[in-house]
Amino acid sequence: MGNERKKVIVDEIQYWRAHQLLPKEYCDFLLALYTEGEGTVNNEWKGAPQKLTSNFFQVFLLLLLLPISFLVIYFTELSIPMQLSILIILLAFSYWSILRYKEKNSINIHIAMIVFLLILFLVTVYATKELIGLNWLLQSMILFHCVLWGFIGVKRKLYYLTASGIIGCIIWSIYIFF
Repeated sequence: MGNERKKVIVDEIQYWRAHQLLPKEYCDFLLALYTEGEGTVNNEWKGAPQKLTSNFFQVFLLLLLLPISFLVIYFTELSIPMQLSILIILLAFSYWSILRYKEKNSINIHIAMIVFLLILFLVTVYATKELIGLNWLLQSMILFHCVLWGFIGVKRKLYYLTASGIIGCIIWSIYIFF
């Protein structure tokens, strides 16, 4: 095959890859085939170690939000408004992570969603207990979160949230009625 013809084919495959007309794996295979292994364009792996390290630290920081939340509530002498302010900042960061991972279509959105829902649960239960102090309202908040998790799980077809909501409702029922 002539060099000009190969160049046209390689350019077309690179166009397909850039505009996602074919999966990247197929395009890489075709590029390796037509360039005999020399001209494969795999630019996404040039910064892979840096992206991998950055992604690891972002997920690690996201997972640290839960212990930090417990630390703020149970092991600090801060006033209640200050504790709630810190928890709301952590909640906002976890929500921002959901939006960021959703935009990237990343698998880490599930971690961000779990962390967000758990911190939201922690904040609402803590605020209800400390600021209002009514036991029936606290129990209602816990039930509300269990139902919310189940609803989100059913709506988005996330079985772990559906199961968490159902199990939470069962445990809440056992606690209330026995």
